Amino acid sequence: MSSRRTDVARLGTSVPRRRWPAMTDPELRAQSFEIACLLTGEPNDSARFILNRIDRMMLRGERRRLLLSNAAIDAYRSRPVLVTLDA
Repeated sequence: MSSRRTDVARLGTSVPRRRWPAMTDPELRAQSFEIACLLTGEPNDSARFILNRIDRMMLRGERRRLLLSNAAIDAYRSRPVLVTLDA
């Protein structure tokens, strides 16, 4: 068997490398939260709601950072808003 054939055969059985290193859960949570807070423009009012939503999705197994942040933003924007009569 030639060396070229051996190299090609080995390539077919190799394990593919990941494009990006695996992120830890705290890193993923922090980055998703940062994206969501920047995009909502209301970091003080939205922080607890957004973190709660991200945590719930991560508990269900979601690990895609942009999906976590975008879903949290969508949920925040579509939440019911209480209106006070003080205004």
